[in-house]
Amino acid sequence: MQLTPEEIDDGKMTDASLKLALRTLRDAGYVVVENVFDDKFMAELRAAYDEQLERYIAERGGMEGINKKSFGTNHIGMHMPLVPPFADPRIVVNPIALQIMAAALGDQLRCSFYHSNTAYPGSGYQPIHRDFPPLLGTEFQAALPVTHVVCNIPLTSFTEANGSTEVWPGTHLIVDTDPADGRPEQIAERAKLLPSQRTNLPVGSIVIRDLRMWHRGVPNNSDEVRTMLAIVYQRGWAMHQGPLSMPRETWKAWPARAREIFRDNTVVDELAPAPAVAV
Repeated sequence: MQLTPEEIDDGKMTDASLKLALRTLRDAGYVVVENVFDDKFMAELRAAYDEQLERYIAERGGMEGINKKSFGTNHIGMHMPLVPPFADPRIVVNPIALQIMAAALGDQLRCSFYHSNTAYPGSGYQPIHRDFPPLLGTEFQAALPVTHVVCNIPLTSFTEANGSTEVWPGTHLIVDTDPADGRPEQIAERAKLLPSQRTNLPVGSIVIRDLRMWHRGVPNNSDEVRTMLAIVYQRGWAMHQGPLSMPRETWKAWPARAREIFRDNTVVDELAPAPAVAV
């Protein structure tokens, strides 16, 4: 969906826009909002990300070392440090994204997982999967309201050629098949009978996705690196994957709302080196 220039400038959606975004998230399992970020900010963020990614790959023995541990050939998952520019409030508490997420998850939402996903040229298919199972597993045969979402921020335009993520709309409401049971082939077989979509979208967009929705990374057949940030938010009482560590300087510089949402994490004087693993 697209917002008006006034909504973008004010950092606030109209009631009608918010209602549409929530309905789309609940019905389809994800919602795209275009033109949230301007090109200059995206270019600066991408340049900083590329430097971080180059160091990450070098520290892990190049792509050969990465592929020994990654979830799909030439797919890289990298945890992001909570330092500028990645800790910019425009990213971690983006007002447009936050308006949607607070309406879906409640005002007490919190965050303790900040990641990124990159597909290099030559990347292959990932298994079809969901990032979070139904809250009560398969015992309760009804879909509950969303408890966890990921806010994806593409750092380049996503296209068919460069491996835009494939998603299966509506599968966040499926509770009779749990991919956490160790049999992902059941998901793949069932997905053949269900319609999927590719998340083709321009740089500057955001994607808010219910973590229960089936999806996968697909081959990047272009010559460019396709990458996005992935920040997970959950209801205040919901299980989380953290804690994250953040420098005291970041914590002090953040507005009160950011400190509230990241309240369960650890403030440190200096960040320790990231663990040498690819996830």
